Formats: sequence, C-alpha cells, structure tokens
Amino acid sequence: MNPVRAGVLAGLTVAAAAAVEFGPLVLSVPGGLLLAFVLPGLALIEAIFRPGRRDLGMVERAVLVPSLSLTVLVLGGLALWSAGGHLNRVSWMLVCAVTTLVTIGVAFYRALHAPAPAPASAATAPRGLSQERLIKDVLPLTLAVLLLAGAGVWSFADSVDTYDLTVSTLSAGQPGQAGADGNRPVQVSASGLPPAEGPYRVVLSGAAGAELGRQSITPGADGNWTGRLTVPGDERVTVRLFRGAETAAFRTLIIAAAP
Repeated sequence: MNPVRAGVLAGLTVAAAAAVEFGPLVLSVPGGLLLAFVLPGLALIEAIFRPGRRDLGMVERAVLVPSLSLTVLVLGGLALWSAGGHLNRVSWMLVCAVTTLVTIGVAFYRALHAPAPAPASAATAPRGLSQERLIKDVLPLTLAVLLLAGAGVWSFADSVDTYDLTVSTLSAGQPGQAGADGNRPVQVSASGLPPAEGPYRVVLSGAAGAELGRQSITPGADGNWTGRLTVPGDERVTVRLFRGAETAAFRTLIIAAAP
C-alpha cells in the first residue's frame, strides 16, 4: 500500500468515525455504512494479500470487501461483549475504525518491506478487457447483479401480495365486578374473521381444563365480533377461539382470577 493510498483510506476512516460520533443523521448513516461494509475490508485486502498483487479480479474484491468488513464487525462485537463491554453506536464505531487504522498500518509496513516487483514484459503487460478477464470478472459479476435484482423483484412482488393479509386477533377487556353468584362479566372482541371461513365458536375452560361453556359467534361483514361473556371470578379462565370444524384453537387468551 503506497503512502497516498494509505493516507486516503486512513482519512476516510477518521472522517467516517467522526461523522458517526458527532455528525447529523445525513452524515452518520453513510459514515456508519462505510465503516461496517467497506473500509475494514479494503484495509484487510491490502494487509492479507501480497503487496502489489494484481490477480484479484473485480468479483473477488467485490465479495471480499463487504465479507471481511462484516467479519470484523461480528468478531469485534463478540470480543467486546465477551470482555464485558457495551454494544452501542460508539463501541461498534470504535471496533471498525480502530481495526481499519491498525490494518492500514500493517499493510503500509508490509509494502515498505516488500521486495521490488519484477518489471512487466511486453508479453505479460495487461491488454485491457481480454476475453479471459471478461469471463473471469465481468460475467460472474453480471450474473450476481441479475440474481440480486431478481431476488429484489420477487421480494417486492411478494410484499405486495401479502400486504392485505388479514390477521386474526382475540382480546378481552377488564372484567367487571363479581356478582352474587361469584361470576364476572367480561367483554371479548375478535377481529380478522372472514365470514366464509366460519362458523366460529368460543370455548371457556377452567384452570383444571374442564369446559365451563361455549358460544357460537357470528362476525360482521367486516370480520369483527364483540360479545359479553360470563366467567368465574375465583379461577383463571382460558378462552379459545375455534374456526369451522377445526379441533385446534387458532386464538387463545387467558383471563386471570379476581385478586
């Protein structure tokens, strides 16, 4: 790593760390992304591989940079947590920034003490975008981009299809005061009950599992239902909601006994 490259990378690291710690959101977010996905990986490539190595193609670098950066993030976080440190914005920033700066120093030291490369002959001089480089670098990267684009399109289409997915709920209000018979009234509500999937029924069970009662319910056109049930005040009651002929409840709630 030559001095100019080392200086630029170190300067970017310090600037990104300062943006994360002191900058507004418009600066801290890009700075954090650089520290998490780019800068540590760039420094590690320079420190791990032979100085001046040119046989790493675009695909290798495009994969290694975020992979090595995330490795620093994960291993650094685990080490910090094992040492009893706190995992917060400052600690994550320090893990990435300090590791990057130390790695830049290692890469610069290796470059200073590396033997001078042999001059390239005319036969081995690079000739631009050759067919071999096209197959090795450009084609795999293009396929990776197409794969990610296809996954993104599929994810978007799936989110559109499931946006209107109906979620069923079962809830109960605060039970009222116990009457002379020791029972308490409680208002129970259910939502997301398509009438076509009925009929629906509510079954009440005591603490010992014995059935205390059951009631058929009919939701409105909007799939909502609200009714008043009577439950014993001296024991915990489990309310189960069943759909059609199913024998397993698909929603359950528990009403505690009166204090």
